[in-house]
Amino acid sequence: MTRRAALVSALMLLAAGAGVVRAHEEFRIIGTLMKHADSRIQVKSRTGKTVSIRLDKQTAISRDKKKVDAAALRAGQSLVVDSYGDTEDDSLAIEIRIVPPIRGGD
Repeated sequence: MTRRAALVSALMLLAAGAGVVRAHEEFRIIGTLMKHADSRIQVKSRTGKTVSIRLDKQTAISRDKKKVDAAALRAGQSLVVDSYGDTEDDSLAIEIRIVPPIRGGD
């Protein structure tokens, strides 16, 4: 019986550890929309890095706290993008906010 309990405990620890390995990071990208094509956007962040972010049907897009369609996304707009994934460049947008132009001088 003790071997069985030890085996069950070991399997539970292994399963709990596997969940941590598959966990995704959350990202906030603030920058300028460079390109919107199909289900991807490219955003140039304030640090100068261009990031490609996926969109899906659940991605919430808003301007002035009002929901807008993905067609409202235009190159040159300032965005705040909350996403999750393994890396910024391999992430899925959860929420996109179109904001007034972002001034320099971090």
